[in-house]
Parts: sequence; C-alpha cells; structure tokens
Amino acid sequence: MNKLFRHKIFVAAMMFGFMLVGASCEDTVGINPTAATPFADKKMKEVILDDSELSDFVDVLNACGEHCIDSLFNQSRVYTLWAPKNGTFDKDAIIEKTTTDRDHVFRTFIMAHIANHLVPANGELDSDNLVLLLNNKNALFTGNYKDGYTFSGVALEEKNIRVMNGLLHKIAKPSEYKYSIWEYLKVAENVDSVRDYLYSFDVTEFNQGASLVGPVVNGQQTYIDSVFTTSNVWLNTTRVGRLDSEDSTYVVYVPSNDMWKKAVELAESYFNYDLSSDNLSDIKKEERDSLRRYYARLHTLKFMTYSVKEQRHLKFPEDSAMPAYRGQYKRPLFAKEDLERNVIPGLTKELSNGTFKVVDAMPYKPTDLWHDTIFLEGENTSMLDTTAVSLSSTEILYASKKEINTDSIFIGSEISGGAYFNLPKSEGVATVKFYVPKVLSAKYNVAIVFVPRNITNANIDKETMYKSKLNINVTQQPGKGSVNRLYDGRKIFTYTDPFKVDTLFLTVDGERDSERAVIQPKYCESYDVTSSKEYAFQIEVKTNQPTNNEKKKGINYDTSIRIDKILLIPVLDTEE
Repeated sequence: MNKLFRHKIFVAAMMFGFMLVGASCEDTVGINPTAATPFADKKMKEVILDDSELSDFVDVLNACGEHCIDSLFNQSRVYTLWAPKNGTFDKDAIIEKTTTDRDHVFRTFIMAHIANHLVPANGELDSDNLVLLLNNKNALFTGNYKDGYTFSGVALEEKNIRVMNGLLHKIAKPSEYKYSIWEYLKVAENVDSVRDYLYSFDVTEFNQGASLVGPVVNGQQTYIDSVFTTSNVWLNTTRVGRLDSEDSTYVVYVPSNDMWKKAVELAESYFNYDLSSDNLSDIKKEERDSLRRYYARLHTLKFMTYSVKEQRHLKFPEDSAMPAYRGQYKRPLFAKEDLERNVIPGLTKELSNGTFKVVDAMPYKPTDLWHDTIFLEGENTSMLDTTAVSLSSTEILYASKKEINTDSIFIGSEISGGAYFNLPKSEGVATVKFYVPKVLSAKYNVAIVFVPRNITNANIDKETMYKSKLNINVTQQPGKGSVNRLYDGRKIFTYTDPFKVDTLFLTVDGERDSERAVIQPKYCESYDVTSSKEYAFQIEVKTNQPTNNEKKKGINYDTSIRIDKILLIPVLDTEE
C-alpha cells in the first residue's frame, strides 16, 4: 500500500469520526467538523507556495536560505504551521535581518510558528495548553469551537487546513517571540560587557546523531540536514544557571556596562597573583593571570541569578532571596529591597523563562561575594611548617576533645572540630609556623584561638595556670623574594588568658583593648597546590621565658603552645 493511499484512508477515517461527533454535539463547544480536505495529496511546501495570502511568510522563509523549506516541510514527518497572513508584519525589515543574522530570523520567526507534530484546533483546549515549537519554545494554544482559538494570544482566522504532511492554521498576525534570558542577553541594551564575556565561552559542535544522513560522496559521508549544537560552561547551577532552559524560571540582575567595569576592577584588586616568579610548581605565571581574570568575573556574576522555583521551596522571609549559584562559595541571603534598589528603570523585560533586570550599582559588598573569613584548624597538620617547629625532646600531639568534667572551670568551653594543636614544652621555649591557604590580596584582622592547659581535667591547681608570653609574626615570602613582614611581632609581646579558651586578636601594640592590627598580603594565594610549602603566607607563634626581673618577682609563663584555630577576618574600606 503506498504512502498516499494510506494517508487518504487515515484522513477519511478522521473525517468520518469528526462528522459523527459533530452530529451529536451540534451548536455546542466541541469537535470542529471539517467539510473537506482539499490538500490531502499536497505537502505543506506546495500548499503555502501556492497560497496568495501567505506569500510574505514564504518570502521570509526563502530569505533564510534555499534549504529552509525543504528541511522543514519536505521530510517524512508531520508538522503544524501557524502562518501569519500577508500585511501583518514588516516583511522587508525581517528579510533585511537575514543578511546579517539568518539563523536568528529562522529561529525567532520561522521556527516560532511551527510544531513538529499535529496540533488541531478542536474541542476545548485548556487555558494553560502549551505546544512545543521547533525552536524549543512553548506556545500557549487555547480556546474552543464556539469562541475561537488563539496561538500565543493571536487569533486563528482559518484553522485545520489538512495537508499531506500536517496541519495549516492561518493567524491574524505573527506571534510575539519571547526570548529566553540567555537569548535576550544577546540583544539587551547596556549589558555588552557581560554579554561579550559570557558568550565568548560558546562552543559549537557538529551533532552527528541529530543530523540527517545523506549519500556517501567520494568516500565521505554527507548530510542532507546538518545539525550543530552550542554549549556554554556558564549555563549550569555552578555558574549563572540554566538561563537557556525553558523549563526554568529565573530573575536576573545583570550588571550594566558601568557597573561591570567597576566591579571587575574592584574584584581584580583582591586577586592580585604573584606573576614575578615560578615558585608554584603546578601553576604557571600565565595561569595565575588567567585565574585573576576568571575569579574576578565569576565573583561579579555568581549572584546575579535567582531561581523562582527554588525560592518557593526554601524557608526564609518573603522579602529575601537566595542566589541560584551553587559553587564552592557560600550562598548568602539578600534583602529583595537591596537587589531592587539599583535596577535601571525601563530596562526590565518579562521573558519566556523569567525576568531580566539591569542594575547600575553593585548591591553587595566584597564580603558577600568573595572576601570571606579564612579558618585554619590548629590540628591541620598539612599546613604545618615542620622545619620551623622547635621539638627539643618532645613531640607534637593532637588531642581529641573529651567531655569536659562538670567540676572543671572550663565547663561549657567549645573546641572547634573537637581537636587542637598541642606542642608541650617543659624547658626552653616553643616555636611553630602555619601556612595559611586561600588568602587574597586584601585586608584582614588576625585572630588565634588558644586552648588553656589541662582543659579536660577536673582538678586544676590554679596556681600553676600560667599565661603565655608570645611573639606572633605574619609574613609572606613569594618565590625567592625577600620576606614581606605583614605583622612584625618580634618586639611586641602578647599574653594569653589561662582561664578560658582565649580568642586573641593581633593589635597594633599587643595590648588586648587597643586597635586591631590590619594586615594586607601583597599577593593573592587562592589556588590549590600539591605542597603546603608552596603557600607564601605564614603565621609564626613563639613562646618566651620570663626575664630575670620577672623571675625575681615570681612570674612564670607557660611555654607550651595549644592552638584551636587561626582566623583571618575580612576588613573593608569604607568606600567598599
């Protein structure tokens, strides 16, 4: 049985069914009977080429390239076409656009009116009935027999014109193409900087599996319909979100060109990598420069996207929002008022998968985006500079926290991670150095948490609970260069409190109540290395024996070292 004959039988059966239902549902909302099927022996291509009311649409289709009509309507599959009638759109302007961006016209105009399956205008169509189009957009196709049907809000003037390989509907005007956020970024005003950066990561590859195979010519496989797919590493939840997906809904706050320039310049000042030496075995100088550019832009963009769907399921106040970004950094909660404060009026656009907004000032502080507190646990042996530890006849111990006895003066004390670094000394003094990773070329306060002696013991002789007299130094020595002393504590004595887990801040003069010292590494060290010694930032703690005068006064010091953790706490300039 040939294809045409089978098709005619199918059409006849369908028509017979329509007439039966129509006879029982006359003058009601129901199936729309079709009196005749004039084009059952013609393909969509032939029908629209011969239709004088659709010549404008055909001219645009031809302007997209000779292959377009054949690739769409001359295949062994069925289509539904909602064709806008002549005089309802600016044909010449659209054709002119094909000379500079043919694919854009093909996707946003031609494919926006075609579905790759039969979609009849019959019966009652739900108010939320969506049709998947060839450009992977969803169009609302709704209505009923009595009141009529609409396609993306546009009325059907003729419907259910049956052709050999599909259905043709004629509509009053073209449907408005709704960009996705990702598509709109390409044409939006005042966001060229963000667009150019993100789109520079597009990778287009030939999709052999989706392409239509043709004959082998001179030993080479040809393709009748070649399909290319484009991917971008930024379009996932670890970056800016699936902004190209019609199944997602977002609100985005896109930096304007002016904001982008200021934000990136600010961020780059925090990621000032050392480019003067090759001291890092795994990270070359050019890679460090690339890291600077990448991190500055990542941190500028990572909180511009908010998932509408996710907001409904997260438990926080309605006037707050959490970014969709799910990378290795924290996800802070922002007040919607702060996000909306810098939105540029007139540039907001409702799109197919969310809302596009442009902001002209950064609604965040660096501490929200990239300048985080750095925690280093004292028991982290991988960051210990073993060459700087004065061991004498003792060894380094790592004591896990036990339940503190209820009779202890330290009841209620907390030890981070349940363990702390312990370097006992019965004679002499102790010295220890820690490498600190991930520091930025930014300002910090430094705090070290010291653990008191015998914290887990019940009975303690308070007379032997001596404080420690410390020199603390903070340095950075990149490559083979000279040591940069960020905090010179060689002549500054700092004292611990032996009766508590003591958080000791570095101050300008060592006195507890005086101004906290601000340190600023010259170079950023935000990378992973194979050896902790490749980090240049170090904190040294050294204990002291009492002086002769102190000994005469009966003063003693604890010369052991017990460190729970080290903290680098961000400091912001007032203008930031």
